[in-house]
Amino acid sequence: MHRSALLVVALLACRSRGPAPPSDAATTPASERPEPPREPLLLVPPPVDAGPPPRAPREPPRVGGVVRIGPGTYHAGSLPGDPGRDPAVESDLVPVDFPAMDIDVLPYPNDPSQAAVTGYTREQAARACAGRGRRLCTELEWERACRGPSEDRWPMGAAWDPACLQGAPCASGYGVYGLGTHAAEWTLGSLEDRAVVRGAAPNAAPSLHRCAARRTLVPTTPGLDVAFRCCGGAEPSLTVPREASRRAFLEQPLSLAQVSEVIASVPELERLHLREGLGLFLPAAVTEVLNHGATTAGNHPEYTFTANAVRWSPTFGEDLLVLTGRSRVGSWVAALWVLPGDRYRHASSFLLQGDTVSLLLAFGPSRREVRWAACWNCGGEYGEVVYTQENRVIIVQH
Repeated sequence: MHRSALLVVALLACRSRGPAPPSDAATTPASERPEPPREPLLLVPPPVDAGPPPRAPREPPRVGGVVRIGPGTYHAGSLPGDPGRDPAVESDLVPVDFPAMDIDVLPYPNDPSQAAVTGYTREQAARACAGRGRRLCTELEWERACRGPSEDRWPMGAAWDPACLQGAPCASGYGVYGLGTHAAEWTLGSLEDRAVVRGAAPNAAPSLHRCAARRTLVPTTPGLDVAFRCCGGAEPSLTVPREASRRAFLEQPLSLAQVSEVIASVPELERLHLREGLGLFLPAAVTEVLNHGATTAGNHPEYTFTANAVRWSPTFGEDLLVLTGRSRVGSWVAALWVLPGDRYRHASSFLLQGDTVSLLLAFGPSRREVRWAACWNCGGEYGEVVYTQENRVIIVQH
């Protein structure tokens, strides 16, 4: 019977196979392992979204108001795995040493009694700022003012608040109002021959209102829904950090202690109790899995087969770790976003509950998938870890 499932955290009772011989994994002694549970695991439900926290009162914007921000280090870009993130143009929260800056509290004309000016080309916007002895903001200045001292993800704070798209604009943590919530805004940034705008119109997807979101427009085209704001002083000599190209696949052997540490740092995996009776698959597991399908690695030269973890870059700017193992609850596959500072974030995971069969990983023809198998090309015992067009990761079983 053909079965296919798209799983983020999957718990499947696949008991057609018995446990693999103990010699195929580095596990705790069998005498210390109770019989794997046969009932479905109960996962801790995600916390209920209580909505955005209340914002501290801010001084109302005034005509010609300016916010001054002192020098300091902040992290530019977004967190791998953030919904709507474009990994090709958003860095992985790279630290940037920033000089002091000042920025208008509102978009031009910086007057709370007047609507923001739109319909200018970028050059026209730059001339309007220059007429006031100021200049267009760089995109890093815009992003820093948006994120505030707590480095919030959204221009209105730590949580998304659609109420800030209507009526009076909301303030960032630094007290800068309406950053890209009522209109996109021109910046001095460029990608090739196109101008970078930050923020978006109220009817845009929430992800486009993230402080780190970057879009481009032709700079000579009047932006009918594009505003702008001005900054003071000399333009800082800072550039947006760019992501580096990475190899599509790279085996990354990990010790039992290292895998245990990774699991402990990822709440979605820790809730599955994967560290209980944790074992890793030895190289002999690859031969075992292929033999179940009456084949050998030599019959599939397009693939590299491994029992090790795999460092995976499915597209420019993305970096994931895919790993397998067996625990008392069953064998499992996990895909984790690799974060700065050797940290990890859950992308997707798959559990063969109650079945400690050996698993392998395989990579080769397609950069956007890593295959996994308990039996190579046997019905119901193989699948893929897939990177989707929406920059998400899912695990598929066939």
